[in-house]
Amino acid sequence: MGNERTVVVRPPDSRGATWVAKLVALAVALSGCASAGGPAPALVPTAIDRPFVAGYHVYWAGEAWSGYPLDMLDELHLFEIEVGEEGGVLDGHGWPTGWQSLVARAVDAGVQVVPTVSMHDADAFEALFADAARIERLVGTVLDLLAIEPRLSGVHLDFEVFRPVDAAARDGFTAFVAELAAELRAGFPGRSLSVFVLAFDDDDVYNERALGRLADYLVLQGYDYHGLASPNAGPVGALRGWGRLNWEHVVERFESFGVPRRKLVMGLPLYGYEWSVASDEPGAESVAPGVIVPYAAGPDVVPELPRAREQAERHGLLRDPVSGSPYYVFRLPSGWVQGWFEDEESLAAKIEFVRARGLGGVAFFPLAYGTPELFEALRDALAGR
Repeated sequence: MGNERTVVVRPPDSRGATWVAKLVALAVALSGCASAGGPAPALVPTAIDRPFVAGYHVYWAGEAWSGYPLDMLDELHLFEIEVGEEGGVLDGHGWPTGWQSLVARAVDAGVQVVPTVSMHDADAFEALFADAARIERLVGTVLDLLAIEPRLSGVHLDFEVFRPVDAAARDGFTAFVAELAAELRAGFPGRSLSVFVLAFDDDDVYNERALGRLADYLVLQGYDYHGLASPNAGPVGALRGWGRLNWEHVVERFESFGVPRRKLVMGLPLYGYEWSVASDEPGAESVAPGVIVPYAAGPDVVPELPRAREQAERHGLLRDPVSGSPYYVFRLPSGWVQGWFEDEESLAAKIEFVRARGLGGVAFFPLAYGTPELFEALRDALAGR
């Protein structure tokens, strides 16, 4: 994550800006409207005075959902339904037929279920959101999900781009969220709209201020502040310290956009990374791309990856005094290795941060990388005990 930023200047009277403004006004005007006889409004963080608790089920986790702590969740995000540049579904990863047992289990447990509609291709993002017809098609694609599966409580959007995009695409994404919000509130009253947002948007791809107004809540990226390609090892999601790579800085950034604190739900990682590094010093320079280390996934979930908890038990658990993040260090014949992750103590501290700052809640990613013991240890923190 560099400090350079590409600034895109848009003419104030451009057609795209006018279209965005109209759609934003429409969505805001329709917010809170619900037709008589519609479903009860979905529970959202702004409606409760305790932390909202969400979690992601990732498609590659298979049947791991059978062990999820559904009784501590308000909402389950099904990850993911990928869309393409034409506005249609590119890969539903088995949706809808392959997800029915999970949906039924969660709904029976009183948990709201929302599909995650995603895109992680910058070229496709530009092609899609610079084209009004494709945007309209995507709105229809998303609404069809709710029409086909009436048990869904809303929609979660996860569109991630890490390079500059054309101004038309930037405005087009905002227009898409605005139109979708308006259509949901008019045609599917009671369903929620949430949006995953990047901790850092150095390329100015997103209008975070508008997204904060349009969505019922935002899931704020609380992880990957050090990731696979980071130049050095370090905390996945530090609470404080490490320059700007910490929760305090990121939350202040979104507060500066005027996003209400209760609309901010912090993403909590249940994984970390291992890096080959130049020395045993904390945060040493990485000499190769990192490897994901789930906290303690079951044997049928990504069995090829090491487990952070086992690695820490084997090599000794250390804790960074500034960030509160756990890590371990060991040496191979080829050189030093550092692994940074999250455990009961660091996750509890993050939950306490959410409570103390009056934020909306937390979203565990992904649930399959946790354990019953881990979730049990976090119940007291979620309850403020």
